[in-house]
Amino acid sequence: MNKTIVIMGAVSEEIAGIKRDMNISDRIRLGKSEAWPGKWKGRNILLVRTGVGKQRAEETTRQVIEKFHPEVIISMGYAGALINGLNVGDLFIADCILSEEDKALEIDCSLNSEWLGLAKNNPPPEQAKIKFGRLITVDSVIHSPEAKKNLANQFSAHAVDMETLVIALLAQENQIPFLSVRGISDEVDHELIDSSSFLGGDGEISKIKAGWYVLTHPKSFKNALSLRSQTQIATRNLTSFLSFLIYNKAPKK
Repeated sequence: MNKTIVIMGAVSEEIAGIKRDMNISDRIRLGKSEAWPGKWKGRNILLVRTGVGKQRAEETTRQVIEKFHPEVIISMGYAGALINGLNVGDLFIADCILSEEDKALEIDCSLNSEWLGLAKNNPPPEQAKIKFGRLITVDSVIHSPEAKKNLANQFSAHAVDMETLVIALLAQENQIPFLSVRGISDEVDHELIDSSSFLGGDGEISKIKAGWYVLTHPKSFKNALSLRSQTQIATRNLTSFLSFLIYNKAPKK
């Protein structure tokens, strides 16, 4: 497949809007992950669900690069806000990506100036803002406001996710343009469910265990409902933003 734009998300909910809109030609297994080649907005697209976390993202990205030789990799999905002013549904585009494990490691996304420039000129979805800043990738869900604020203070980071760093490193290593676009799913003062009990080491979320957690932790029910609504807003805005970017701004080959 020539001139393929790869769009990668960790979970099905993140990529659901794009998947509905695509003209899908096949379904491909990539180990435990899966991908759907096809057309979207007149472009060759490979839509990928990696699974949650750095290990799954790294394994899947290596396979994608080896098999499809993409012209660009776009990492999309949800992110948590670490600072005030980033609201649910806002879009966060990383101009720098940080590592929780190695403070000296920073990826400067301005090296991908063409795609970053395209994103900067892309209009925001209605009732949302686009913000650029420092994204940090971590190994577990940062679920408390206190932990979010501590992470922001320690790394001067603005938003947090669990996959982007390793995808960006592999794109850089293989000289592939890269763009990270994240929808804010939770604000800095939002308390999240502690997902450690139902997020497996294989990067898969057990819906059965998640449901059992909510049933056995009644106080978490309200947070679960709120997060579901918030992620739906983030998905809608991500899909709208990337739709416009791919159709109107991506270089026509």
